[in-house]
Amino acid sequence: MIQKNCILIENEKTLLEICGVNNKNLHKIESVSKSKLYLSGNEIYFESDKPEIIKKILENLISISQNDGRIYGNIIEILYRELKKNIDIDIMKSLNTNIEIKKAKKVFNPRSINQGLYIKLLIEKDIIFSYGPAGTGKTFLAIAYALNELLNKNIKKVVLTRPVVEAGENLGFLPGDFIQKINPYLIPLFDAINEIVGNELHTKLSENNLIEIAPLAYMRGRTFTDSIVILDEAQNTTYNQMKLFLTRLGEKSKLIITGDITQIDLPNKKKSGMIQAIQILNSIEEIGFIEFNENDVVRHPLIKKIINAYNKYENS
Repeated sequence: MIQKNCILIENEKTLLEICGVNNKNLHKIESVSKSKLYLSGNEIYFESDKPEIIKKILENLISISQNDGRIYGNIIEILYRELKKNIDIDIMKSLNTNIEIKKAKKVFNPRSINQGLYIKLLIEKDIIFSYGPAGTGKTFLAIAYALNELLNKNIKKVVLTRPVVEAGENLGFLPGDFIQKINPYLIPLFDAINEIVGNELHTKLSENNLIEIAPLAYMRGRTFTDSIVILDEAQNTTYNQMKLFLTRLGEKSKLIITGDITQIDLPNKKKSGMIQAIQILNSIEEIGFIEFNENDVVRHPLIKKIINAYNKYENS
């Protein structure tokens, strides 16, 4: 049943920010919710079969504006999707957590509720597991957080590692020493670093050994202190590799483990060390766990459709 309601916004600056240039934010709300919105004086009127959701969206946008926040790209889609699932959810608590890298003059806002929760875990926990499909920002946010801690001198080093399991190849098939051999597998991480802080600063940090490559095969005997260690593509670790990695944690350090447990490339149908670790450790409160899904995909919109299509096929 369509209901007509309105919300009064007395502060003119807030009203302009809520509406957006040429009322683009109101049009966005109309688009995602199939509702009708229009402005009259200091009041926003809305006609909808879900008026409580529209009201909550507008209240959250007011809260963002009044707390000097920015109404960025897809915030309205996030608000509508999450409020549709749970009208009582405290969305702003998650979305107000961001990563601000002052030296690079960049701010990374969460683009989904799970991303907001993930950033919160990165701040609060010393071991964090994040898992879900490609394009959800698992690794990107981990690197952004780690670089920010490094540039703020809260840690002394960022360490990057991953298991080398790709299309049946291994380190022995590639020329050079172990660093040169693993480098091609870390290109996605290097791309993220360049996007976050730029190529010049990335080169400087690497030359000063503040960003270290540490092949998983060479972890035994090491203890990481004053460091953030990111293990990417962790779904391709074995049980022993994951156990070895987790026991490298030293003082003033964090371990961030990212992966997609639906894309396991281990040979001979070996069990994923990441899946086993999640099952074994999920009762330890000091360890953070965050699972992403297709709704958190922030790359090209086609990726979400591709993931959904594959999920449907695999479940049929």
